[in-house]
Amino acid sequence: MKKEKLYEGPDLSEHNGYVDMKRVRNAGCKRVGIRAGYGKNNIDQRYVPNAQACYNLGVDVLLYWFSYAYTVDMAEKEAAYAISQAAKYWKRCPIAFDFEYDSVNYARKNGVAITKELATDMAIAFLKQVNAASYVPVIYANKDYIQNYFDLKKIAAAVGTLYVWYARYKNALPADEEDIPDIWQYTSKGKLSGVSGNVDMNRFYTNFCEATVPADRKDKCNLNIQAFQAAANADGIRDMNGDELVEDGLDGPKTQYVRRQVLLKAKKFGQKYVVGSSGHVVKWWQQRCNEILGHHQEVDGLFGPNSRSDTLAVQYKLALAVDGIAGYNSIQAAFYN
Repeated sequence: MKKEKLYEGPDLSEHNGYVDMKRVRNAGCKRVGIRAGYGKNNIDQRYVPNAQACYNLGVDVLLYWFSYAYTVDMAEKEAAYAISQAAKYWKRCPIAFDFEYDSVNYARKNGVAITKELATDMAIAFLKQVNAASYVPVIYANKDYIQNYFDLKKIAAAVGTLYVWYARYKNALPADEEDIPDIWQYTSKGKLSGVSGNVDMNRFYTNFCEATVPADRKDKCNLNIQAFQAAANADGIRDMNGDELVEDGLDGPKTQYVRRQVLLKAKKFGQKYVVGSSGHVVKWWQQRCNEILGHHQEVDGLFGPNSRSDTLAVQYKLALAVDGIAGYNSIQAAFYN
């Protein structure tokens, strides 16, 4: 029976680089898949900024953990790692067990042949932990894995409610596969506002909204934001009430207002660029450019041709609009990278 599509959304990892989650949300994506990590507690390098952005913007998530388990005990430990990362932002949300061909190859290199029985038992071990922690168990699979690696009936019986995230890169599912997915990953070459290059895209046939509960989270001080706040105060840039910013390291409405007042750029003089903006915020920006790019340009508070070149490089690296001007979006990206 053909299911009704409710909405679409991408799934993301460090391989997608910087993602403008606000543009993703504004493109109509109600839920975003995020890789929390992989293997033995390796946290995806983009998990924190992606998760923070989703949490702050009210975008629901589908978290997943790429498995390198080749024993039931390893799978249980991976579930604990995934739950630990999920709990930082959500009390409840879907968490998927992602076991693929790289997982099988890794096991072989360690002397273990992955049988259907073992793959099924590891999936049960992972997803039972997910369910016990009040998260929603999801299994990622393609047609080959459903036939040769995962006994879905056995997994569902052991876990309870089980949702299937089905990878099948086609324009339409064959009739005998239409009832398989709760989530259908239908392409790896999608295009989406806010994401640079190709991106995996998914159609959601199950509404997980009631199964998504944000955590009661008190954000910690972000030192990049705190340094920006201090620099803005030193330059005399004030909030909407004419007050200095509280240097708390949180990107709240007042800090966002100040960010809108900042536009760091060089001046064009004939065919050359010369120093334009100057001050403490420029120093902050130069330091962040050095850190993001691994450069050692002079931090002198003068936005000239070198600062413009570094700004262009940072914007290119973080998939921002490449204009050589450090404004609201570029500064936001520098907070979290």
